[in-house]
Amino acid sequence: MPTVKDATLAVARRMGLTTWFGNPGSTEIPLLADLPDDIGYVLTLHENAAVAIAAGYALATGRPALVSLHTTAGLGNAVNALATARVNRAPLVVLVGQQDRRHLEFEPFLAGRLHGLAGDYPVAVHQPLRAQDVPGLVARACHEAIAGPGPALVIVPMDDWAAPMDDTLVAARTASLWPPE
Repeated sequence: MPTVKDATLAVARRMGLTTWFGNPGSTEIPLLADLPDDIGYVLTLHENAAVAIAAGYALATGRPALVSLHTTAGLGNAVNALATARVNRAPLVVLVGQQDRRHLEFEPFLAGRLHGLAGDYPVAVHQPLRAQDVPGLVARACHEAIAGPGPALVIVPMDDWAAPMDDTLVAARTASLWPPE
């Protein structure tokens, strides 16, 4: 059975999000481990640079760009670049890592109160209620980043990537994605 990571990669491909930018931390390891060859990852030295480069890429190509950020510290370090991306109307899909879903109730180390951390700069912020919602939220964030235009955030607990995903569910949720195949 495919995983949430597999389904999200399929959505990213369909949306044209095959060049990613980021400065990853431990909460992104499950997503970035064994990244397929058709997904390019641009490693930056700071989250601010990751968002800024992605914004430039999005504006230059006229297409949304994908950014991955570490939990609280990563998102916090990127806020000024997210603000600039919003002002410049750069469509960004921003995946923000979060601590393991099973531990969030106890607010362990690396758990972040991420909703609202970037202020009003994102055009949307999503936190999936369950792991299987991640691919659909990435597709939705892509639409919102284009319509905004600006950065749309999806906060993903690190254990969500390995969760099983029903393939028919992904097909139904992504049937009308932009751009068309």
